[in-house]
Amino acid sequence: MPEVARLEPVDLRAVWPNEAGDFTPWLAENLEELSKALGIDLELIQREASVGSFSLDIHARDVNQNRTVVIENQLEPTNHDHLGKVLTYAAGYNADVMVWIVKEFRDEHRQALDWLNQRTSEETEFYGIEVRAVRIGDSPAAPVFEVVARPNTFRKRSITSGGSAPVSSPKQSAYLAFWPRVVDRLRDDYRLTARRTSTSDSWMDFASGVLGVRRNISFTRQDARVELYLDSGNKSRNKRLFDLLYEQKENIESTFGEALAWERLDNRRASRIALYRPNSSVNDTEETLSSIADWIVNKYVHLVKTVIPIVSQVADEIDYDADPDYEVSEEENG
Repeated sequence: MPEVARLEPVDLRAVWPNEAGDFTPWLAENLEELSKALGIDLELIQREASVGSFSLDIHARDVNQNRTVVIENQLEPTNHDHLGKVLTYAAGYNADVMVWIVKEFRDEHRQALDWLNQRTSEETEFYGIEVRAVRIGDSPAAPVFEVVARPNTFRKRSITSGGSAPVSSPKQSAYLAFWPRVVDRLRDDYRLTARRTSTSDSWMDFASGVLGVRRNISFTRQDARVELYLDSGNKSRNKRLFDLLYEQKENIESTFGEALAWERLDNRRASRIALYRPNSSVNDTEETLSSIADWIVNKYVHLVKTVIPIVSQVADEIDYDADPDYEVSEEENG
C-alpha cells in the first residue's frame, strides 16, 4: 500500500512569533492565500495604515469590484478590544469588506459578525477567519484559512450582475455569459484568481501582485485585449514605470515571445502595455467566441509568467519619492 503522510498542527507562534512583526508582513506579501479562502481577489494598498491614533494591520482592495477592504489580525482568541478595532477601522476607511483573522473565534464574537451581516446593507460584508498552521513530516509549515463567519448570502451582490450595473442590453448579457469561459479556467486550471462571479461590463481586472499594476482583460470597439494597466494613482509614477519598462522593451518582448503594444498615453494618468486580437467581438459566433476565450486565457497566463516578474523587479527599484514632477503634462488626470 502507498505510504500516506498525516498533517500535523504547528503552533502559530512557532511560525510567526510576533503578530505585528511577523504575521502581518507575511500576510501582506501573500494576500493570494487569503484571497482563495474569501473568493475575493485582494490587492495590497498599505500595511500598518493610520486610522487616527490607531493602526490598521492591512488596507486592501477588492480588484474585481473596486471595494475597500480592511484586515485586522490577532494570533489569539477573539476579544472585545479587537472587535472594536474592526469597527473603528471600517468606519475610518468607509470600508465595504471587513476581515478579522484570529487563532480562534469565541461564539459570542462569531455571533456578533453574523448579526452585523444580517443588519447591514448588501454592500457591507464581515468575514471571520481562523488561521492555523500545519505541516507534513519535516516540511515547512503551511497556512490554513478557515472562514467561520461570512455574509448570510455569500457574495451578497447578485451573481447575475457581478456587482456591476444591472443587465439592460443584449450586449451586457453577452458579456455576462462570456466571461466565465475565461475566469473559470484562470481560477480552476491556473489558480490565477479566486473570482467566481461574472460581470456585464466589457472588461475585468485582476491584482498583479505589483502595487499600482493591474492585469486587465477586455473588449475594445473592435478587438479583444489583454493588458498590464499601470495606474498607481499618480501620473508621474506611472510614466516613470512605463519608461523604465520601455527601456527593456527588447528584452521583455523577447521573453514574452512576440511584440507588444506600448501605450504611454501622455494625456492620461495611466499607461498600458497590451496585446490585441483584431476583429473580435462578444457578439461573434459560438465557434469564434471559443477561439477568443482560448486566446485571452493563453496570452494572459503567458503574460503573468513572463512579463510580470520583470515588471515587479523594475517597480521595486523605483524611488517614487524622487522628482515628483517627472515629465508630466498639465493635465494630471486622464
